[in-house]
Amino acid sequence: MFHIFPRGSTLGMIFGYDIFTNIIMLGLILVSVYSWAVIIFKGRSLKTISRANAAFLEKFKRRKSFDDAFGSPHPDSPLFLILAEGLAEAQRLSGGQKLSFPLEVLPNIQSAMDRAIGDQVESASRRLISLATIANITPLMGLLGTVWGIMVAFVDIKRFGSTSIQVVAPGIAEALVTTIAGLVVAIPASIAFNSFNSRIRHMAGQMENLASEFLGDLRVHSVFGGK
Repeated sequence: MFHIFPRGSTLGMIFGYDIFTNIIMLGLILVSVYSWAVIIFKGRSLKTISRANAAFLEKFKRRKSFDDAFGSPHPDSPLFLILAEGLAEAQRLSGGQKLSFPLEVLPNIQSAMDRAIGDQVESASRRLISLATIANITPLMGLLGTVWGIMVAFVDIKRFGSTSIQVVAPGIAEALVTTIAGLVVAIPASIAFNSFNSRIRHMAGQMENLASEFLGDLRVHSVFGGK
């Protein structure tokens, strides 16, 4: 084995005594840094989206006329963006700013909002797959270190001809440390992935419900000739 730290040293117990174990630990450290960067970035992003959605939703529910909800833009709110996409499609089909179109074209407007919902969900879900991958792979990396540490312990038993704790402890320490490290990286990534995924599903449900309500507004608006 290619030892880096002295056998029995504190650094050796934390990082591993040989190159292979150190490579695994370094990989886990780098993956952990990336994972926490994604968690912090995505958490802030979804918090901003949630606040923007709440502000727009309150404004939309207090609307007194069809155009009230669009008086001021809400660029951080996916709810606003999908309705704006639907309004733009309705205006295109009307051939101008005045909304007046046959009810038969409402599915076209619905399709435009559905595409916008898909785009917003995809944007909000960006980098989530990396958290899922980290949650799945890092325990396996820890397991690889565990198997390697146990193998080191058996090699040491053969080399020193003894099964004393002084002989097997370094290899067992490597095995336990890499197992713990893998779980320490995987658990926060798994929790964050499930939490973010749940929030995005809730947001998608909000967008679908609001799009349906907005389509009803358009239907009424169109029936009355855009007045």
